[in-house]
Parts: sequence; structure tokens; C-alpha cells
Amino acid sequence: MLKITVSGAYYSGAGKGGKEIVDFENITGIIPDIENERIQQAVMWRLIQIWISKNEKFPKRFDLLRNCYIDKVEQVAGKPGIVGKNVKELSWEELQELAVWKNLKKIPEYKKTDIRSAREKAYVEYALLLGKEVNPESKGYNYAELPDLIVANDDKVAGPEKQKSNEEVLAEAQEDTSVKADKTFTLPELKKIAKAKKIKLPANVTHDQAYELVIGGKK
Repeated sequence: MLKITVSGAYYSGAGKGGKEIVDFENITGIIPDIENERIQQAVMWRLIQIWISKNEKFPKRFDLLRNCYIDKVEQVAGKPGIVGKNVKELSWEELQELAVWKNLKKIPEYKKTDIRSAREKAYVEYALLLGKEVNPESKGYNYAELPDLIVANDDKVAGPEKQKSNEEVLAEAQEDTSVKADKTFTLPELKKIAKAKKIKLPANVTHDQAYELVIGGKK
């Protein structure tokens, strides 16, 4: 486990010109042991609001994070508190812990939706990580009838989402045009395909000119 110490500032209040900047420091929290490069984002987007809200030194409502600095990272003994718990019963804080530990980016951030929807999304994503197929779009799907899903103390972590290369974008675009003759592209899309095909376009190219040069024929 990691003990994180942070400082920074957040906005409190609403209305134009009515937001107050509240500084904070020496805020600490414990998170699962994750890669260093993931700590900053995990704290900023999933945990800092929870940590501040639980700290009596900061009674003013947290509305928006202004900035956040990681001041210290310490290794501590222990295991994630969610181990052995049912995903369908996790609290908001526990859902964030699951998202951070297992790198499940599709689990909603803290209170960005209702708790049931967040649990359902967490269930689907964690089940997928475990190799269990749960498809909310399938006929007869009913979240309430799904069996309990217990969080295991293992090293399984979702990998980073694969970014499409220009070549893959080009291949998909070409496949689309071969299947659907009337497929149209925006000018930015045409420029992206041109870059992948190493086609040099004029600086002030029009949509029609780009289409003729990149796809072939007039549109």
C-alpha cells in the first residue's frame, strides 16, 4: 500500500466571482500499490475530494479542484480494504479504490452518477478483468439477478487502452469506403488519412480537393 501526502487548492462556492480558493496541505490518504505514473491522476480525479471531505480541518465544501501536488509517497504495510467485499455493495470511496487498484477507468468518478449505476459499471468492468463475460446489452440481462462478485487479492490489472495508429485509422476508413460507397469524411478526417498515406495537401486545401487527392474522385 502507498501513503500519499498532498497539497494544493480547491474552489468552494458557486456563482460568477463567488468561488473562494481554499488552500490545503498535509492531506494524507492510503491507496493500493500502483505504478508511479498513475498516482497523480488517481489522486486528482478520484481521491482528493474524498480525502478533503473527510478532513475536519476543511469544512468548506469542495466544488472543484484548482491544483494538486504529490508531496510524498511512502510504502506502508497492508492490503486494500475492499478485498473480500462484494462489488455490488461497495461504497463510493471503495469504488474509487477498485478503479485505482485495478486501473478500471470506466468506473465513474466520485459521485458523477448514482451509486447503483456506478456499482453496476464496476461489476461489468471487474468481471471482464476476471475473464467473466457480462453483457448489459444481452437479452434478459438483469443486474439485480447477477451473482455476488467478490474482490480478490491478486495482481490482475487492466492494461492501458490501445490507441489506434494512423495506419489503423486509414485501414478502417478504406474498409468503410469499400463497403459503403457514399461514405463521407470531414476535412480534418481527410487530412488525417492523408498524413497516414503520406499525401501532401496544399496549405489551404478545400474539402473537395482533399477528397479527390486522398480518396480519389470528386465528392
